[in-house]
Amino acid sequence: MKKFAVLFLFLLFLTGCSGGHQAAPSYDEMKKMMTDAIQTEDGKKALRKLMTDPEFRELLVLEQPEVKQSIENVLLSKEGELFWKTTFEDPKFTESIAKSMKKQQADIMKDLMGDASFQKEMEKFFGQPDMMKQMENIVNSATLKKEMEKAIEDTINSPLMQAKWQELIMKAGKGAGEESAKGDAKEEKTDEEGK
Repeated sequence: MKKFAVLFLFLLFLTGCSGGHQAAPSYDEMKKMMTDAIQTEDGKKALRKLMTDPEFRELLVLEQPEVKQSIENVLLSKEGELFWKTTFEDPKFTESIAKSMKKQQADIMKDLMGDASFQKEMEKFFGQPDMMKQMENIVNSATLKKEMEKAIEDTINSPLMQAKWQELIMKAGKGAGEESAKGDAKEEKTDEEGK
C-alpha cells in the first residue's frame, strides 16, 4: 500500500508539472509559423520535392471540370474573342507566335511531304484541269512577271548578294587572267618554235 501511495504521489507530481492542456495556436499564429517554415531552405526543398511528386502533379492536372469550364468561359467568351482578335492584330505578337511555331510547322511539312497519301492528294489537287488552268494563268500573268522581276532585282541589289557577286566576278577575273596568261605563254612558245 505504501508503494501505491508513493506511485500515486509521483503521478500527481508529474501531471502537475505538465502544466495542463495548452491552447491550440490561433489562425494568425499558425499562418506565421507556416510562412516562416516555407521560407527556410528546408521548406523550399520540401516544396520542390512535393512539386516533382507524380501523385501531387496529378492533382494539378488541368483536366478537372472546374478548370476546363473556366478556361472555356474566359477564352471562348465574347471578351476572349475580342482579346484574341486585337492581340493577333499586333505585328510583334504575330511574329513571335510565328517564330515559336516555325520548327513545329517545318516538322509537320516534312512529315507530310514524306507521306505517300499526302503526295497523292497534292498531285490529285494540282492535277485537276481547272487548277492547272489557274496555275497557267498565274504563271503567265503580268503581275507574276513583275513580281519575279522585282524579286530578282531585290536579290541582285541585296548587300549580301552584292558581296557574293563581287566575289564571283573576282574569281572569274582571276580565272580569265590566268587563262589569258597561259594563252600568251603558249603563243610565245609557238612563235619561238616557228622562228
